[in-house]
Amino acid sequence: MQKDRDNAFSPFTLNGLTLKNRFIKTATFEGMSKDGIPTPDLFRFHREIAEGGVAMTTVAYGAVNEDGLTNEDQMVINENAMPYLEKLAKEVHDAGGAISLQLTHCGFFTRSTRYKSRRPQAPSRILNKYGIMKGRSFSKAMNQDDLDRTRADFGKAAQLAKTCGFDAVEVHLGHGYLLSQFLTPIFNKRKDHYGGNLENRLRYPLEVVREVRKNVGESFPIICKMNLCDGFEGGLTEEEAIKVAKALEKEGMDALLLSGGVTSRTPFYLMRGEVPLKEMVRAEKNILQKLALFLFGKQIIRKYDFEPNFFLEQAKKVRAEVEIPLIYVGGVISGWYIGRIMASGFDLIALGRALIHDPRFLEKVKEAGLYKSECNQCNVCVAEMDRSGVQCVLQEK
Repeated sequence: MQKDRDNAFSPFTLNGLTLKNRFIKTATFEGMSKDGIPTPDLFRFHREIAEGGVAMTTVAYGAVNEDGLTNEDQMVINENAMPYLEKLAKEVHDAGGAISLQLTHCGFFTRSTRYKSRRPQAPSRILNKYGIMKGRSFSKAMNQDDLDRTRADFGKAAQLAKTCGFDAVEVHLGHGYLLSQFLTPIFNKRKDHYGGNLENRLRYPLEVVREVRKNVGESFPIICKMNLCDGFEGGLTEEEAIKVAKALEKEGMDALLLSGGVTSRTPFYLMRGEVPLKEMVRAEKNILQKLALFLFGKQIIRKYDFEPNFFLEQAKKVRAEVEIPLIYVGGVISGWYIGRIMASGFDLIALGRALIHDPRFLEKVKEAGLYKSECNQCNVCVAEMDRSGVQCVLQEK
């Protein structure tokens, strides 16, 4: 196990990009922008992650157009964002790390008031409980013009990230955002060639990743974040996830990051641990949304017990079926569990809460192989995203 753990600190080359070790900071929404403009905290956050020794950090939630925002404070990846993206890339490179940009679109899951379309864009007409208080109750089924425009916007955003000095992009096909919505039967009720069986539901996500590849070229790393399963009846299943992974491998993607859960239905499936309802109510700015969360939060937000490496058994099923580099994420809290992941054949490991709690987590694992993170999975950091930006409250100064 020690040999496997030591191997996690060896270099890895991802489509020409040499990473100094096997660790990346997974994309977790930072909540460090205002009206789409990053605050100094965003630069500090990713610089500190890079200084802590992670090979690559991922900037979260880059909306490919205004319709793709879940809230109005997020960045749209267009020419207006270029000065901030260039600064982010430079800050991370100067700190010795590589940097990736997550590209996504929210689909129906939005409460943003910065949008071009009157209704949220999605595969089908879907009730958007998250946006009711902002007058965005139902999505519209995207027509061909909507699909073409959004596909092109993914490609343009990827090209812009490359131009700004980013080392890779992550296309988000998970967690119940737009591309995930196309894959999920309960959300995709289309009767055309984009709906129905899995082959049809895969069609649009595959068109998007082809567009991204066309815009960045063959020698630029593209990571795809996908679900192992959605975590509810009518969602994407483990068996379907394996087929999605095979399809992305066939398309020439460079790595798959295996996650799970749907933000609008099973938000804590992808993290596990406590549901910080009190803190979430406190952080909510909309008074009606705050009241609804206070009254019904316990009924609508399910808790999932935390255990280390909680996605490992599901992820191993994908590992057995594909040869593409796989990135494991989920419950990585100590050097011992890092060793188990590497022994199971995974190429890279994505870290979230362990690095939010302590950006120097990897240094401590390297120094003391069985070091365990002091993160207690209270998940208050989730509420902090909507308050003053993601941070570990155990480390508040």
